[in-house]
Amino acid sequence: MATTKTLLSNLSSLLCNGIISLDEHSRMKKRIIKAEVKAAEAQVVAALVPELQAFMVADMQYKISDLVLGVMGISAPCHGYKETKEEQKHRDGVAKPRMIAALELLGASKYGTGAQTRYSFGEAAPQFDTNAADEEESTES
Repeated sequence: MATTKTLLSNLSSLLCNGIISLDEHSRMKKRIIKAEVKAAEAQVVAALVPELQAFMVADMQYKISDLVLGVMGISAPCHGYKETKEEQKHRDGVAKPRMIAALELLGASKYGTGAQTRYSFGEAAPQFDTNAADEEESTES
C-alpha cells in the first residue's frame, strides 16, 4: 500500500493537472488523513492488548477505571484522585475508549451497564452434559 505522503503527492498532481477539482482534492485528502489517523489509533490499541493480558487475571471482573489505572497509570476520582477537567476529558475521551477497544480485541466478556459495567476474560465455558452416556448404552444394546 502506498504511503500517505505518496498518496497526497499524487492527489496534488491530479489537482495541478486539472484532472480533479479543488473540492474533490479536499474531500480525498480528508479521507486519506482520516484513514491514517484511524490506522495509528488501531496500532496504539493493539499495543495495549499484551499489557492488558499481563495485568488481568482470568475469571476476575474489573471496572474500566481499574483497568485504565493498572495498564495506563491514569487515576480516576474513584481511586481518591482529584483530577482536572483536562485530565477527566483525556481519561473519558481517549483512555477509556482505547481500553474498551483493547478489551474487545482481547475478547473480554462484558457484564452490566453504565457505571456498573465489569469486564473479564478467560472464563471457563459452561460444561453441558451431552447424550454421550445414552449413546454408549444404545450402542452396547
